[in-house]
Amino acid sequence: MKDKIIKIIFSKHAKNKISERKLSESFLKEIIRNPDMIFYDIISKVFIAIRNTELSNVKTNLVVCFTKEKNIIKIVTAYPCKKIEKEIRKKEAKRWVRVK
Repeated sequence: MKDKIIKIIFSKHAKNKISERKLSESFLKEIIRNPDMIFYDIISKVFIAIRNTELSNVKTNLVVCFTKEKNIIKIVTAYPCKKIEKEIRKKEAKRWVRVK
């Protein structure tokens, strides 16, 4: 996201998932600032930032779903996904549009 970001906030759901999945808020912010891929979900109207990473010594991809309004980004949820290519194929055909 190249635009100047004034603020990144987290939904209550995102905070719960971050705690449950032992993720770091600062790492999710970094994924949004520097993702490997970005999609836009035309049904839920959220952006999807994806980055290859390692969690608990396991190679995976972290998916961060967020909205953007003016210069505020709201992280809605985040989840790991090992089989990201399958997820992308399934969703790109029906609801995800590649942005980056």
